[in-house]
Amino acid sequence: MRKWMILLLAALLVGGCSGKAGKEKKVEAEKAVNTPEPTDETKIKKTSSEGSADLTDIEKVKIPQTEEDLTAQEGGFFTKNIPYEEETKQKWGPFGLGDYEDELTEKLRAVTKEIQDPNTIFQALHYYVGSQAYGRAINELKEFRVEWYEPYLPEPGELEEKAGEKPVNPGKALILLDASSSMLLNIEGKLKMDVAKSAAGRFANTIGGTNDVSLIVYGHAGTQNDKDKELSCTTIDEVYPLSAFDAEKFTEAVNGVEAKGWTPIANAIKAAREKMSGSSDNVTLYIISDGTETCGGDPVAEAKAFAAEDSGRTVNIIGFDVDTAGENALKEVAAAGNGEYISAKTIDDLNNSIRKTWVPSFQEIRSKSNSLLKHWGQSFQEMKDRTKLAERIYYAGLNERSRFQSAIDIMRAEQMITQEIYNEMKSMLDSKEQLALSVRKDLDTKKMEELEAERQAIIKRVQEWTDRMNELKKNNS
Repeated sequence: MRKWMILLLAALLVGGCSGKAGKEKKVEAEKAVNTPEPTDETKIKKTSSEGSADLTDIEKVKIPQTEEDLTAQEGGFFTKNIPYEEETKQKWGPFGLGDYEDELTEKLRAVTKEIQDPNTIFQALHYYVGSQAYGRAINELKEFRVEWYEPYLPEPGELEEKAGEKPVNPGKALILLDASSSMLLNIEGKLKMDVAKSAAGRFANTIGGTNDVSLIVYGHAGTQNDKDKELSCTTIDEVYPLSAFDAEKFTEAVNGVEAKGWTPIANAIKAAREKMSGSSDNVTLYIISDGTETCGGDPVAEAKAFAAEDSGRTVNIIGFDVDTAGENALKEVAAAGNGEYISAKTIDDLNNSIRKTWVPSFQEIRSKSNSLLKHWGQSFQEMKDRTKLAERIYYAGLNERSRFQSAIDIMRAEQMITQEIYNEMKSMLDSKEQLALSVRKDLDTKKMEELEAERQAIIKRVQEWTDRMNELKKNNS
């Protein structure tokens, strides 16, 4: 009897638990049955709610109305990482959107579900696919500078100092320009390489009217890393072949030089010697360097060998921002080459050293006095470089407009916006494009006038100097 009671109690317990579990399952099932499937409207509300966070930020976006606004514009969520060069280049055909088209479409769907204000939707286009390139393009054009060629013009006192000396014809002038990595350092807020390029150009312009000039560069190959040492130390290039000075060609040659690697002064002098081997002309090397040999060569021996080829050969060196040890080493090189060493600690030192020490004779300078009027090549190069910078503003606007147009086409095709809103937004696109075009034109015109004023000022200085020298000659005759 006791055994049966135990079995009965166990059965009751099992039944109770089973019933409880069954009730729980039944409740869950009823909840599932009584909860309706989400409708399209519910889904839209959910998406719209998720889009609200974006809308808060979108409404903070400032649609550019001025040059300052355009400069301050930030890149869109999907477009902020487009490379600047890509964003500012000319493209052909319909561009469409990137691989973010589907995601952008959903973002715009969420926005237009919440609001149908054209201005806010235009803000959304900026927020998602606006261009990040305007600011850089505008600033690059504003900061564009040209180092116009200007001959070195000595004063009468400087000429008189040489009056008792026997004139020496420097002959063919080979300019050896240091383009090693140390030239990437700054001096007085300017890149040393840019200052040296300018000095080389001015000197070539001054002496190139009566003497052939050549531009030989070294240190411009490879890098300063050990793995590139052999390449850097053995690459010596004549980027402007020995000839009369041509502003356009010289500009192209010197602008193409980049400071990169080691300093093979010995190999550069050797290359110049080999180039002029067998020539009976006077030849003068003008080396512009900011440091000493780093490639293991012997520039003293090479300078001596160069000078030994002919009595009319000389090695002159300008040490640009060189330390004491470096100056001592470069002085030995100049002495071995029967030349002069000039120390230039500042930019003015560099220009004045060349002007006072290595300018051609007075008669040669006079023959160059009006040469700037003939050198239209640099003006043409300036126009090309400036126009290229201005076009970046234009192409940034064109590429942005293409994305905006694609986006509003999608919104209209999928009936996110009405035809009226579509038309209004197209007018907004036109206004934005006109703003970019206007900014480009205004900045380009201002820069052109600024640079031309600088060029005319140089021409005026040269002309005034010429008139003054002619007057002195007339009074002394």
